[in-house]
Amino acid sequence: MLGPTPRAGSRRRPRPLAHLMTVCVALGAALLTPTAAEAAGSTNDDAYRNLGAPDRNEWMWGVASDTRLSDMSIPGTHDTLSIHGGNYVETQENYGDSGQTLRAQYDSGIRAIDIRVRSIGGKFTIHHASYYQKANFDDVLRKTRDFLKANPHETIVMRLKAECLYQGEKGALTDCKNEPDNVTKEQIRSTFDTYVKEYPGLFYDASVKGNRKAGIPVLGDVRGKLVLASFDNAEADGYGIEDFNSRTEDTWNAADLGVKWDYVKKNVNKAMDSPSPRDLFTTYTSASTVPLGFAPYEYAGGRVYSNKPQTGGVNLWLMQHLNDRKAGRVGFVMMDYPGWGLVNAIIDHNADKFVSGGNRMFWTVSKDKTYVNSLYGRCMVRGPEFDDSKTGGLVTQRACQSDAPSSHQWEASQPKSFDPKGHFWIRASNGKCLTVPYNNGNPPGSGTQLFWWDCETRWFSGSQMWNIVPTKIATPTGSMDGFKFINNWTGMCLSMDPATADKSGGKVTQETCPKK
Repeated sequence: MLGPTPRAGSRRRPRPLAHLMTVCVALGAALLTPTAAEAAGSTNDDAYRNLGAPDRNEWMWGVASDTRLSDMSIPGTHDTLSIHGGNYVETQENYGDSGQTLRAQYDSGIRAIDIRVRSIGGKFTIHHASYYQKANFDDVLRKTRDFLKANPHETIVMRLKAECLYQGEKGALTDCKNEPDNVTKEQIRSTFDTYVKEYPGLFYDASVKGNRKAGIPVLGDVRGKLVLASFDNAEADGYGIEDFNSRTEDTWNAADLGVKWDYVKKNVNKAMDSPSPRDLFTTYTSASTVPLGFAPYEYAGGRVYSNKPQTGGVNLWLMQHLNDRKAGRVGFVMMDYPGWGLVNAIIDHNADKFVSGGNRMFWTVSKDKTYVNSLYGRCMVRGPEFDDSKTGGLVTQRACQSDAPSSHQWEASQPKSFDPKGHFWIRASNGKCLTVPYNNGNPPGSGTQLFWWDCETRWFSGSQMWNIVPTKIATPTGSMDGFKFINNWTGMCLSMDPATADKSGGKVTQETCPKK
């Protein structure tokens, strides 16, 4: 039984939640943020030539709609449909012709594609150099349209390149030529415009107008759309979105794997360190120095020696780097032969952009120091005292007021009399601490009503110490900042009793935390 007179928790500090790490953010002090929710890869098989299960077809659903594409981490493929022509040419796993490979990539989380086209008789076919990839541009657009229709919260970003030489240009023997070979860049653009008209509603309109590039859109404006990022080798400066090619790493002829990795790591780190959400970074992890050097699959997966397995290349090193350095967006990452672990590592760098709908364990903190429940919209209140001693009382909730009374006000602070180990007091305006009842030293269960009580200033008392975890809460137009408050002693979240949620004086409780 919970006694009527609470006591601060024991001096022994329970083990902190292993899935939290400390970062500095607003709210007046260092807060805590969760690590990636998806499984993390660890081996070369996880990073290379292994897209895994088709279970990432809706990962953008949880990203805040007001997030700019430049502020996201988006996995993509380089030469997306290059699956024919041998080891010197191929760059992706083969999941089938006519765009089947594209759909497999989409279902595994790829959201940026690199499409290379050859003009033949006023239509586009898909090529890597002179090698036809047994797919046409119609296949790309149909597969993309079908995917977005089935997954309308997603967006696809496409880099389009006119792959072949124009009349009078000199290149390698393996370069392709258009048919007829006197096709002009203006005609290439006109052919593309025809495709746009044939697929009404598919493209993000501002990116295909042809008279000026679009500004970098927010995700909410392009959900369910195909965004043209750039249209290369066609004098198409009026197409695409601003800055897609501005902060790009694409050293395709790096001397060896280590040199290429240095280029990739440098650009990815620039993206993670950039303070501006409008800085758009694109990193190509791909390279090829055939026939005398390395093939694309070797840069991606490691050098092949006789009778020995590949031990890892750029893909593995990037996956490990992103798993080790969890904070910061990485921009667009265009890869050869990506594995599911590398795709997940990139997606997980959107962790601070993911949102949840109203949840009774998610709270917002207002400027007037009120703690507002995101599901019920009611304020946490310092409720009635236990007795005349004024040492403590119940924590309840009431309707929020425009002019918040002192009983509605709380503030997170760190004790100065002992090491709080990154945890916080949640203090009422009278200086008392939000407390989980002592319960004779046994951590009480989910649904227990919380107390306000004298703060223990002599030592670390887990029942009064809270981890503060930033989260995003969905709104009709985007998102707002919110928090989970997790008690150090019980590992449970600050919540409200649903049975009394509509009553003044209803219970504020602790509850088993949601998984995300």
